[in-house]
Amino acid sequence: MLFLTYSFTIIENTVLIAMIKVDMCLHTPMYFFLGNFSFLECCYTTIVLPKTLYILISDDRTIFFSSCIVQLYIFISLGATECLLLATMAYDRFVAICFPLHYMIIISRNVCLLLVFCSWIIGFLSPLVPAIFISRIHFCSYRLNHFFCDVPPILKVACSNTSHIELTVSFISAIILMSSFVIIVVSYSRIVWTILIMQSKKGFQKAVSTCASHLAVVFIYYGSGMYMYVRPNSYKTLETNKLVALFYAVLTPMLNPLIYSFRNSDVNKAFRRLLQSSINLVSK
Repeated sequence: MLFLTYSFTIIENTVLIAMIKVDMCLHTPMYFFLGNFSFLECCYTTIVLPKTLYILISDDRTIFFSSCIVQLYIFISLGATECLLLATMAYDRFVAICFPLHYMIIISRNVCLLLVFCSWIIGFLSPLVPAIFISRIHFCSYRLNHFFCDVPPILKVACSNTSHIELTVSFISAIILMSSFVIIVVSYSRIVWTILIMQSKKGFQKAVSTCASHLAVVFIYYGSGMYMYVRPNSYKTLETNKLVALFYAVLTPMLNPLIYSFRNSDVNKAFRRLLQSSINLVSK
């Protein structure tokens, strides 16, 4: 099941990236952000599942300590980047719906590149200090009660005092999650107001469809992220944490393209064009 889930996640996100790349109708800021989001989802699940699958197949449950720290750091970095990209996509929808005539001026190509660049840089800088702290603590056991290297199971087997690490992780997670969540809430508050006074029925339906899909992804991801890294007792219930981690590390990268993209009429049309061109190429 994990192999099928991983394969499906990679295939659907790769297809989405390919469509955005080759279809001129999708060369807009919204789909530029979506392409980055899909690439991130591929990386997000790849940092966890291949090693997990190897463990299940070979029954070799070991991982080098350095590899564990790298996996931890990249996984948290990608999670932080995803939060910031979701906030960026919310801001993009806010400008598109509330200021449609100025959209291409406000969200120019340079602005798109800057927003994406800042999301990735901040995402990879934010967990650097906690990762360094964790790499220097002493452990009573090297047996993790988890299927990948994450903060709660690592701190659970530590001998030394980890309160400063827990505080640092919670503080940084709260800043990333809450700041991006505030941007999303403010953006969608303005969007809802604009939608309510919108005169065009077609524009109203399109705005609602786009926003509903994005909000579904936001609530799924932010809910699990806050449960894992912000709540005070997140380091005490590892069995529950494993289920939540399985959800946001394995299932959400598979569900996000289905929720956010393939319900979109522009994406569906692009997929049919890509499929038709592929069939024509094979028939020749």
